[in-house]
Amino acid sequence: MERLNINQKTIGWLNSVRGISNGKIEKLLDYFEGNTTYLWDNFESEKRNLQLKEDIIIELSKTKDSFEELMLKKLYKHNAFVVTIFDEDYPIMLKEITLPPHILYCRGSINNIDNLSIAVVGSRKATSYGKWAAEKFTRELSELGVNIVSGLAAGIDAVSHKTALKSGAKTIGVIGCGIDVVYPKINEQLYNEIAERDGAVITEYPFGMQPMPNNFHDRNRIISGLSHGVLVIEAQERSGTLITAGHAADQGREIFAVPGNIDSIYSKGTNALIRDGAKITTTLNDIIEEIPMLKEKSAKNKNIDLKSLSSDEMKIIECLLSGNNTVYEIAAKTGLDVPILLSFLTFLEMKGKIVQISGNRFALNQ
Repeated sequence: MERLNINQKTIGWLNSVRGISNGKIEKLLDYFEGNTTYLWDNFESEKRNLQLKEDIIIELSKTKDSFEELMLKKLYKHNAFVVTIFDEDYPIMLKEITLPPHILYCRGSINNIDNLSIAVVGSRKATSYGKWAAEKFTRELSELGVNIVSGLAAGIDAVSHKTALKSGAKTIGVIGCGIDVVYPKINEQLYNEIAERDGAVITEYPFGMQPMPNNFHDRNRIISGLSHGVLVIEAQERSGTLITAGHAADQGREIFAVPGNIDSIYSKGTNALIRDGAKITTTLNDIIEEIPMLKEKSAKNKNIDLKSLSSDEMKIIECLLSGNNTVYEIAAKTGLDVPILLSFLTFLEMKGKIVQISGNRFALNQ
């Protein structure tokens, strides 16, 4: 980013000072009638009327003039950008939730963040059964072109992100610390891979913010807020995963839960969700039938007329269904030479079966 707009500069400046929460930013904006320019220009003359602690006022006054330059340096260093609730590219679904984050710090791309998305979340101490279920459902959702949202934690979250990447789907990791802080450290490679492969890592917390326990409660409302439904795979009776499900319920999102062993502590939370009304989920169809957009997408995939396709064209279609969508990925999977493959891709486009998208990639025509 070469410059910050007035929304990014003002809200980023407020957000950068310890002691100014998302809710406090809301109150400050209310005082200045929702006008970030008015807030920025009139802070000094109004600061004694804002019900801020003296140390916060001092810090805001001290950092105001140098803030934009320092912020741009940090964004450049970490290959990141910011978007505020006033900006056009702010995620549409997040605007629907109670107290949406006023600012998001992002790495990667948020171009597809408003597409059909399902959150897949669960225990950090996942069992082999939980990992298998996370991989199964994430792969099947990815094959339908669904974004996978999770929290970049160990366990179920990490399996979900990795499976989405392997399947060629977009995945969004929502973290409970600054965009420059990787937590847990073991997921550093995954963090970078998500950002590098057109997915996104996002947070509402400023640079340098460490992963404090309370951050994850608020982080979870963003995970559910970005999603059309939340799939819970393994959760203990009192866990952050259940907090995500609670946010989903408050936000009117669909809640799905994979049943587990009644004798396992890691299934007590998911089984309780089912008891309390979450949709018991044993197959992909259990999710599909509750989300109209997903039902339409699934129906279109099933309506591909396979009889009209050659065996090589079928290989290409199967490749796209599994998430491989660049020319070189398709060539490697099908064994077709690139010049021949390009001819087949052209014919399939002419038949209306596939479309070319950005980055010399291809997708089923849905």
